[in-house]
Amino acid sequence: MTSTPHRIIIDCDPGHDDMAAILLAASHPAIQLEAITTVCGNASLDNTTNNALRIVDAFALDVPVYRGTVQPLLHRYDFPAEFHGPSGLDSSGADLPQTSRKPGNKHAVQAIIDLVDANPGQITLVVIGPMTNLALVFALRPDLAGKIKQLVFMGGSTGEGNVTPAAEFNIWADAEAARMVFRSGVKLVMFGLNATHQTLLRRQDIAAVRAAHPGTNAVADIMDFYCQTYYRFAGADKPGAPMHDPCAIAYLIDPSLFTIEQLPGEVIVADTETYGQTLIDLRPQDPAHDTRNKNVGVAIKADAEGFARLVTQGLIWGAGRISTQS
Repeated sequence: MTSTPHRIIIDCDPGHDDMAAILLAASHPAIQLEAITTVCGNASLDNTTNNALRIVDAFALDVPVYRGTVQPLLHRYDFPAEFHGPSGLDSSGADLPQTSRKPGNKHAVQAIIDLVDANPGQITLVVIGPMTNLALVFALRPDLAGKIKQLVFMGGSTGEGNVTPAAEFNIWADAEAARMVFRSGVKLVMFGLNATHQTLLRRQDIAAVRAAHPGTNAVADIMDFYCQTYYRFAGADKPGAPMHDPCAIAYLIDPSLFTIEQLPGEVIVADTETYGQTLIDLRPQDPAHDTRNKNVGVAIKADAEGFARLVTQGLIWGAGRISTQS
C-alpha cells in the first residue's frame, strides 16, 4: 500500500464498471482524484458526460468533470447499447438521480494538459475508455509523455478479444488513438482482458452491498444490471462478472494484487480482422541479447479474492454515501 496518495485523472466513458472504478478511487485514502474527463465509447459523449456528472452529484464528490472528444479519430461504430443499456449506465431497479450539474468550461484535452503542466511528475492518468483524449494530448504536447507519472489503462488483451476475436472494445473503439499512446513514450501499465477476466464481482459481493445498506440501493441495482447482462451473454453458470475498469484503480491502491511484466506492445490499425488488436510480445528472450522496446507493463495475473474485497468495499462506501445524500 502507498503512504502518499496517487494524484489521478480518470479518463472514462461511464459505464457500470467505470462507476465502480470512480467509487473505488473516491473511497480510498491511497487515491486523490483530481478530475474526471469523458470520452465517447460505451455510449455517446452526451451520455457518458451526463453519467459522469450524475455520479459526481449522486455521491457528492468534490471533483470537476471535463467533457472530451465526441468521436474517435477515424473509427466509426454503433455504441454498444445492448451491454450497458441506452444510457450507458442502466439499472435493474433504482437509478442515480438526474443532475443539473454542468461540466467544466475547459475541453478535457486542455484540462489534462493544464493539470500535468502544473504538476510535472505527479499526475497519474487512469484511462478506462477509448484513448482519443490522450492521443490528442500527445499530438498537441508530445513533451507531456515525460511529465506524466504513469498512464494506467484498461484495454487490450494478450490473447482473445471481446468485440472481435482479436480486439478488446476500448482499444478497438479508437485503435489509431491507442497506437499513438503506445508509441508516445509515456510509462504504460495495461490491464487487458487476460487479467480482468480473473477479477469478478460475484453474486455474494452484490449481496454484501445490499446487506450493508438495506432498502433502496442504486449501487447494487446498477451493478446487478451489469452482471445480469454479462450472464445473458456468457452463461448463467458464471460465478461473477468481470470488473474490468476498477483493476486500474486497484493496482494503484495495492500493486501486490497483480503480477506485472514489462513487455513490447503495439496496436494493430490495419483494416482487417485484426483491427484494434494489442500485439503483446510474450516470447521469452535471453536478457543479455534482448534489445526489444519493452514499452508496456502488462498485468498477467490477479489476486481475485483480494480484488473482490477491495471493490466491494468501494461499492459499499458508495451505497452508503448516496443514501446519505437522498
